[in-house]
Amino acid sequence: MKVIPNLGKKLRIGRQLTWGSLLLFLLVLLINTLVSSMPLSLTIFTFIPLVILLPGLYTERYKTISMLCFVTLLYFIVAVTNLFAPTASLLDVAELVLLVVLFPAAMMFSRWKQYSLYQEDMT
Repeated sequence: MKVIPNLGKKLRIGRQLTWGSLLLFLLVLLINTLVSSMPLSLTIFTFIPLVILLPGLYTERYKTISMLCFVTLLYFIVAVTNLFAPTASLLDVAELVLLVVLFPAAMMFSRWKQYSLYQEDMT
């Protein structure tokens, strides 16, 4: 197994970027659903995939963080579709930007977390 230099620093940055962009995305998504007056049932349905992953993200399970990447892709498809709609707003742009930050941050955080667990086992 190769040793990654500055793994602790990379983990900290990946954790901060992942949590920061996820929480901001949830906030922008909530504001966007309130502004567009989406029904409550649809709003709840929109948040369920992300809320399900929160306990695993909190305990930093790398498989859950990897699943966040796949879930992020679904939200990315919707965000791009909304952005090209005639009713697009700045909130749609903010959603897309946050998703573009969230995906690679979560992907690298998951990978670095996996490496850190393997390095702990080897010592």
